[in-house]
Amino acid sequence: MPGSISDGELSDLLLRACHDLRAPARAIRTYSELLLRDQTPGPDFNERLGYLVDGAHKIDLLVDGLASYAVALRLEADSFREIGMESLLRNVLARMAEPLRAHDAVVTYDKLPRVRGDADRLIELLQRLLENALQHCGAAAPRVHISAEKMAAEWRFAVRDNGIGIPAADLERIFRPFERSSRQHPGAGMGLAIARAIVERHGGKIWAESTADGGATIYFTLPAN
Repeated sequence: MPGSISDGELSDLLLRACHDLRAPARAIRTYSELLLRDQTPGPDFNERLGYLVDGAHKIDLLVDGLASYAVALRLEADSFREIGMESLLRNVLARMAEPLRAHDAVVTYDKLPRVRGDADRLIELLQRLLENALQHCGAAAPRVHISAEKMAAEWRFAVRDNGIGIPAADLERIFRPFERSSRQHPGAGMGLAIARAIVERHGGKIWAESTADGGATIYFTLPAN
């Protein structure tokens, strides 16, 4: 299957997962012990409680990211159906109405083609890419444009934003599990890795380009029907 994960990549993934889970788990244990030790809540009680909540939130993000990545890796071609990418995008925009409104974001798109694929995973792909654009927005309100171009036997999609861009050294690294751009919003570092897994299991490729004056474009290809 295209994009099959190697034993070495799986080992790296598990080691990074252990590393990223260990820090918030240790914080939860440490501050839980401090709270248990104190018989009377002191002035730092809320601060310690905040560390517990923050640690639990980080673990939730990591576990959710791992679960989504595992589902993407198990994607099989027998779940593929002909589906309109434009219809899927409208579904995603409806789901993301609240965060898009909170960022004052505007998403535009050209006419998008029909492809063969797993509808649920392609919805997740589009959502992950839009979330990535929101995370990398700059001072200006996010503006995202999605287009598609027929290239021989495949469609090349482009998700272009007006954000802070991606450093050249990070253009490939950001698609690896648990990797974060040096400018990336704090998070689990799984969004673009999940996007890559979905694209590759549809027989396509994904990559990023950025310009010196800001903004970035995530490209991905899917086979044409």
